[in-house]
Amino acid sequence: MSALPQHARRSFAAEPRSVAEARRFARAQLASWDAPELVDSAALVVSELVTNAVVHTGTTTTVELRLDAHALRVDVEDQHPGRGLPTGVHRPAEDAEGGRGLMITSALASSWGVEYNPRSKRVWVVCDRDRPRAEGTDRRTRTSLRSLSVRGTSVAAVELAADGTVTGWDAHAVELFGWRAAQVVGRPWAQLVEPVAGRRPPEGADPGPSGWQGSYGVLGSDGQEVRVFASHAADGHRGTVVLLVPEERRALLEHPSSPAAARSPRTDADPLGLRDDTLLRLAVEDYLPLATERVRDALDADAAYLMIGHEVDDTFEVVAVSGLGEQVRGTRVVAGDPGAPDARTPHLPVLVQEGAHLEVAPLRETACSSLALVPVVVEGRVIGALAVASERHGAFSDDQCVRLQRLADSLALAVDRARLQTSERERRGWLTFVAEAGDLLAGSLDQDMTMAITGQIVVPRLATWCALHLDDERGEPVLHQVWHSDEREIEGLRAALATRRPDALGSDRDPLLAGEVTTMRLVARGRGIGHLTLGRPVGSPLRDDVLLVTESISRRAALAIDNARAHGTLLATGQALQRSLLPPVLPDVPGLDVGVVYEAAGEGAEAGGDFYDLFPVEGGTWCFVVGDVCGTGAEAAAVTGLARHTIRALARAGFPVAAMLERLNTAILDEGERSRFLTLVCGTLRPSGRSVHVSLVNAGHPAPFVVDRAGAVRRIGMPQSLLGVVDVVEYVAEEHVLERGHLLVALTDGVLERRDGDRMLDDEGVELELARVGELPAQAVAERLRRLVVEFTDLPQHDDMAILALRVAP
Repeated sequence: MSALPQHARRSFAAEPRSVAEARRFARAQLASWDAPELVDSAALVVSELVTNAVVHTGTTTTVELRLDAHALRVDVEDQHPGRGLPTGVHRPAEDAEGGRGLMITSALASSWGVEYNPRSKRVWVVCDRDRPRAEGTDRRTRTSLRSLSVRGTSVAAVELAADGTVTGWDAHAVELFGWRAAQVVGRPWAQLVEPVAGRRPPEGADPGPSGWQGSYGVLGSDGQEVRVFASHAADGHRGTVVLLVPEERRALLEHPSSPAAARSPRTDADPLGLRDDTLLRLAVEDYLPLATERVRDALDADAAYLMIGHEVDDTFEVVAVSGLGEQVRGTRVVAGDPGAPDARTPHLPVLVQEGAHLEVAPLRETACSSLALVPVVVEGRVIGALAVASERHGAFSDDQCVRLQRLADSLALAVDRARLQTSERERRGWLTFVAEAGDLLAGSLDQDMTMAITGQIVVPRLATWCALHLDDERGEPVLHQVWHSDEREIEGLRAALATRRPDALGSDRDPLLAGEVTTMRLVARGRGIGHLTLGRPVGSPLRDDVLLVTESISRRAALAIDNARAHGTLLATGQALQRSLLPPVLPDVPGLDVGVVYEAAGEGAEAGGDFYDLFPVEGGTWCFVVGDVCGTGAEAAAVTGLARHTIRALARAGFPVAAMLERLNTAILDEGERSRFLTLVCGTLRPSGRSVHVSLVNAGHPAPFVVDRAGAVRRIGMPQSLLGVVDVVEYVAEEHVLERGHLLVALTDGVLERRDGDRMLDDEGVELELARVGELPAQAVAERLRRLVVEFTDLPQHDDMAILALRVAP
């Protein structure tokens, strides 16, 4: 460690390359001053501060280095005083691409600050030298003001009073500073002194029990600063004696310390030159970029990056960079690819002296041609990698690889901490993925949709392609669905899979099936229902967390597909039964135009509580029915079937309308607890010349509408007792005549009771619509009423709806 004070100054243009030049300037100066323990800290501080000046001010930047026995002071001055720095050090946002310069400066410096003047802004940083404080002059030594001369060099002597004013000024002080004694005596010594590198001489006349030594500047008579080394010693009760020599001759006064101890590096010191508590003061995501910058400077590299390993897919992710754009962070490199540890020998370093033709993913946007990479190892396991790169050919030697490995070892615990945090985030991500996949699969009861959702979940997150086989009645796999991340490959992949069994795909040599193929059995409720096959790139099999996630997805998919298939089977059975409760086709009735609309409430239902029928009986007479069973769904449909088939049987047996309904009432009550009350309108239609004779019974149902050729609307059929309520009922049939062009409309309360808040369609709304139908065909009238119901409100239909329109031919 040099005992002589040193000073260097250089200006740099406002351009990006100035950062590297300033860093090299600092390293070269400190190396020439024999201060190796400060080289890395100075280079990093200069790099950060010059970067700030170049990026934010765009002016010429001056770097000044001052070194003495105790500290290094770095001053970086730009010509943009209006561009202020923040007060204090604030942690930047996690995804910020900058903002860590002052945090790095704070972590390295023993003190730092900012000075403004009208023309410039100066940031200064003081880094203490790691050596014992020099001992002061023995207070028992008496010093007189006579001139001293040591080997041809004059030692100036100044005497200070207890209040710090100058009381003595010898001839060598005149020679050294140019001031005559009369000009100085009586003035405060502090007015002539400028501290260097943050060290300030003691105030007043008390230098302490062991004295004080240090460097500072003294204002000369010509206005220039004179750098001196001074030794302050107490002079009894009279004040202080100060001995001064030019700074370059400080060895004449500086008390010797142990050079060996000063030069020997601390065996427990951080190889990166960071404080012991840096990792405690900074979050790991801030510490790693700082450490990566230190590594880059330590090896005089143009770029450096740090990666952590991901066990689930054998990749390494860049988490910190220096000399590279922030967009490089997050880049993933597969183990064994250039720029990552070798997959077969991950514990060995990688040294590339000529990498111009290598595709190293993190370095693609650079001109680097040399690369040195070493593993980061914790407990014998490679958890990451540390790499440096240079634009110079052959920039890194074997010795530098050894040093890089030592730096990587010092980073191992911090990298492992970052790896564990990343692993925890990944596991939480997988848990969220599985939970969301379960919600998607549970949200569908359609088999084809469920299988499509399975493919979208698997591709491309878990595999490049996948296929779904379901077992048929014989237990043979049948290909149902194929997905590929490249849609252009789907048809070719489907053709390749169509002739192959899923349990024999692993050994197939078809190029479309090349790679890592995994087939999983789909098991639901202890029963195998099919196979899920996944294809991944060569060398990337399913394992670890990805395998566990895939198995979880396959279980959920199997259960969802089985549920959808069971639901589909049940729905198809129900629909087949329900269709049997409605007329298969509308009959062609002589002299009548017939129109029907039927809509059942409920998803997938085709029949429910409302029903209609129109069928012939003997003698050219036709029977029509429109009814409404209490409730909807399967139970209402059962009563519907009972009513419809009972009426058909009794009508064809020759019973009149009133007698039919009385016997139907008895049949419904015989069902006991399964019975439901119902309302209906039942009548017979008997053509007579140009008119139609109607015999009608209304069992508690909305009265039918009759519209004449002039558009007048009236109601027929007085309501009588409901069916299925009382044991004994007596119905009376009404007789009506429909003339040519008259329209008869029978409907259920699903039309009349359509609601929109407090509004209800009701009888008036239907009557107004029917008054405007004119001579429209019967089917058009029925469709018009259906549209009236649908457009009355945006709310879904909650009740069944049946409309039967009959128009007498004109």
